[in-house]
Amino acid sequence: MGTAAERQTAWAQLVIDSFVRTGVRNAVISPGSRSTPFVVAALEHHGLSCTSAFDERSAAHFALGQARSTLVPSLLICTSGSAPANYLPAVVEASESGVPLLVLSADRPHDLLHCGANQTTDQTGLFGSHARFFANLGEPSGDVRGLRAARRLVARAVAEATGPKPGPAHLNA
Repeated sequence: MGTAAERQTAWAQLVIDSFVRTGVRNAVISPGSRSTPFVVAALEHHGLSCTSAFDERSAAHFALGQARSTLVPSLLICTSGSAPANYLPAVVEASESGVPLLVLSADRPHDLLHCGANQTTDQTGLFGSHARFFANLGEPSGDVRGLRAARRLVARAVAEATGPKPGPAHLNA
């Protein structure tokens, strides 16, 4: 599948499309460098209404309000580092009040983790027991199995967020 940039773009489009296919209609974006492919894919997807909020705490509470009023999970998109940690208060509230909420965090490549580089907060299990589901999407894949796995993980995250005990789900890429 072409260059690394083309593979990353196609993969981000597939991930965002997978959210829309499961019924997600709203995305709240906290822009950042690592999440750019997801942000572009979200903004270009005709089935998704996007709101940009530079402050992650405000973004998360805005998405929580959307999800609470529609009973459809809103998708939060952010970059790596401390950005997803700022979603924690809204994630806790969503968990406690049974509001479906989805977090898609873009992470550093595996080789830049645990090496002292800037913005390398470990995002694995960041929301602990407050998340109904967590999975690492891994790095962009151009092979059919990798693409199917990404669609499957998105579908599972949405199913867990909207299931019998609604609440937040987190996918890290």
